[in-house]
Amino acid sequence: MSSLVPSKSSVSSDEDTVAQSLRGRGMEKLDDWCGKWSDGCNPILIKETRQALKSRQFIVTFSLLLFVALSWTIIGTFSLMPAIYTTPSAPPMMLGYYFVLALPMLLVVPLAAYRSLECEIDDGTLELLSITSLSPWQIVLGKLASAMLQMMLYFVVLFPCIAYAYTLRGVDFPTTVALLVMLVFAGAMMTVVALFFAPMSRSRTGRVAMLLVIIFLLFVAEWVLGLFAYDLIEYGFDLSIGFDEGWVFVAGLVLVCPAFAYLLLTLAAAQLTPASENRSTGIRWALLFLTATSAAWVALGSNSEEFSRGFAEELLYIAGVILVIVWTLAGSMLVSESAVVTPRVRRDLPQSFLARATLGWLTPGPATGLVFSVINMVVLASLVSFFMFATDQWGGGFSPRSSRILNQFIFALVAYQTCGLVLVYFLMRLLRRNNNPRVEVGAAALAVVGVFSALTPFGIELYSNDFRQFPYSNLQATNWVWTLYSILDGDDRSGVVSCFAFLGVIGVVWVLYLNPMLVRPLRTATPERVKQELEKAKLARKKSRIRSSRQELADDIENEFG
Repeated sequence: MSSLVPSKSSVSSDEDTVAQSLRGRGMEKLDDWCGKWSDGCNPILIKETRQALKSRQFIVTFSLLLFVALSWTIIGTFSLMPAIYTTPSAPPMMLGYYFVLALPMLLVVPLAAYRSLECEIDDGTLELLSITSLSPWQIVLGKLASAMLQMMLYFVVLFPCIAYAYTLRGVDFPTTVALLVMLVFAGAMMTVVALFFAPMSRSRTGRVAMLLVIIFLLFVAEWVLGLFAYDLIEYGFDLSIGFDEGWVFVAGLVLVCPAFAYLLLTLAAAQLTPASENRSTGIRWALLFLTATSAAWVALGSNSEEFSRGFAEELLYIAGVILVIVWTLAGSMLVSESAVVTPRVRRDLPQSFLARATLGWLTPGPATGLVFSVINMVVLASLVSFFMFATDQWGGGFSPRSSRILNQFIFALVAYQTCGLVLVYFLMRLLRRNNNPRVEVGAAALAVVGVFSALTPFGIELYSNDFRQFPYSNLQATNWVWTLYSILDGDDRSGVVSCFAFLGVIGVVWVLYLNPMLVRPLRTATPERVKQELEKAKLARKKSRIRSSRQELADDIENEFG
């Protein structure tokens, strides 16, 4: 009888065998799932990762990173002996490790991403990718994801060194986390900037110029962040309780920088999109997102009684300068778009009256671009006025003189920008009769209009006064530089502002009168042939999913029953 009863050792061994087989099957399922997930990932990410990890650039950079990190560990440690045992010695070691890690993350990886996308365009492989199912957004995001993966590898290699430096005392944990987050964040932003500059020029001279520009920007970012990292390591990261200026700065980075990166990625994807596709609507949504996040940053920074009036003004000026630059460039390019809307774009245009009234200004075209830019600038100017009124109601807001000056300055700037965009619209309309210029020509045209509108009346009056100094007069109304400066100096130029605001409204109404089709349905029906092709593609994807599901089920049955 005792022989029929299994011993405890045999039962435990059988349980171990079953547990090992279950763990093996679990790992096999996990491995199969990872393989299927990787195959379903962005093909550009997989291709770029394989090429990057096998490239000479990555091997050399990775090897140098290991060698330099080991060298600095040995040299830094011996140079701090024997005080390293008794006194805090983390700051010099942490600073050295930061510069070792910052070089590949802020210089090598962005340049590699720039060269990768530039080579796709230069070698002609981008045309091959354009006829596949890959979208321009997938191409750009694949390049960005591959660069982020390389940054993660560099970061993982240096992480033990950062941990070793932290154990030497002298740098607290929040400072270490802030230093690493700043480095990763800056590396991602500079990679986005590099991807934005890569497709800007198709000629050899232009590509060389863009390469020099991106190298200059990367070295400037390396230098500025190095100074900031030194101050951060020496003085630490302030975690004082309360909502102070430091947290507002961090909130600005969290809100505005991702919105700006999204705008740059949208612009890069638009440059890779064929001319027959809709390249404008995504850019306009990105501009709205950037404007909304900037306004939220200002509201967040001013919605507290702890802030002084001076800090609220500085925050408003910083956000105002950013938005003025963005909307000046964006508006000049939006009014320079081609008025031709392809049938493929017309299939997705809004059709109902409510949709045309709200979303029609997001559709491609110079007239919609003009109205879209003017509406956003007027809304921003109104938000500034409301902001000053709200801060005054909270107490300790803007003084009456400052409110008057700032209100008049903002609306004068909007009026001058509107008139300038109207002039650029008609100039580009004349130019497109016999040519097909790029939208960047609109920015150059706006610059020419601004220079001549300021220098012409100034030169005429200077010549009439025998090149002697003279006061401001109504002849200088088109001189926007002098007018805005005199407004900031405290002079009342409400008459000039009202005149140019009226001219801007007349110009926008004239543009709408010349484009009566904007208020009519523009959507076209999808051809039957296109519908059939879309249905075939949808059916093929469904069959592929069913086939993969059947194969997965067959594999599970085979693994389960042998």
